[in-house]
Amino acid sequence: MSPGLLRVVIFVAALLSCSVAATAQSFPGPEDDLYRAETIVTGTGEAERARGFLIGAEDVLIKLTGRADLAVSQPAMAVIALAPDLVAEHSYEDRMKDIPIHDEQGTRDRPHYLRMRFDAEKFDRALAEQRLAKWEGKRPIVAVWLGISEPRSSYILSRDGGDGYGQREVLKDASKKRGIAIILPEAGQRAVSYSDILEAEQSALLKASIPLGADAVLYGTLDFDGNAYWNCQWAVAGEGIYTSWKMHGVTFDAALKGAIERVAAAHAGRILGD
Repeated sequence: MSPGLLRVVIFVAALLSCSVAATAQSFPGPEDDLYRAETIVTGTGEAERARGFLIGAEDVLIKLTGRADLAVSQPAMAVIALAPDLVAEHSYEDRMKDIPIHDEQGTRDRPHYLRMRFDAEKFDRALAEQRLAKWEGKRPIVAVWLGISEPRSSYILSRDGGDGYGQREVLKDASKKRGIAIILPEAGQRAVSYSDILEAEQSALLKASIPLGADAVLYGTLDFDGNAYWNCQWAVAGEGIYTSWKMHGVTFDAALKGAIERVAAAHAGRILGD
């Protein structure tokens, strides 16, 4: 075992045994109902509702299996196609409810949030019939240490800082969508420096995650390429888990959503290939 990986094992063990209460709020994750989903539709007509149900079923399938890569497989598509029969209840919220109808809005369907809850027994049975394994294990609470380099500055993304609003919102959305709870550090913390993340100082990162109440750590850097895209390098460490990867020339949405999906896949026991 390499010294670096040995440090991961030692400090992850400390994370798991630590009884310190979390001092930072985790974003929505495993405590949410895994059978719920939300999407945006145009109007409340049947065609848009059916489309929304398919999107919701795909999101729930990914949450339940921990496998974003399954969405395009034939077994997964067979489950998703059953969406109208799997929905237990749904509701709408007008996204423009506080805006009076004006100009041409009276002749167009307004955008709505479509929120749905799928029947757990029916959904599980559909997964079993297609031989899709459900992720039954404990879902991690993940400390995220992300160093962001932009033309004007370099900084560590925090849960309450002024920098990185877009990246923070993407992480929060991905956390909820994939059923993975995340914790970002407070602004101004001194336990971890930007260079610690850049140089992958695993000991410092894992040790600093203990008081956050995390049992897994996702760390990496996000560097603007000077045009319109980003380069990133990531690693995730948890109980019996360590994997790393890089992405080049991607949007930060893709980089961050992909990282959360990697965390899910690794903890579900199936690490996605490069």
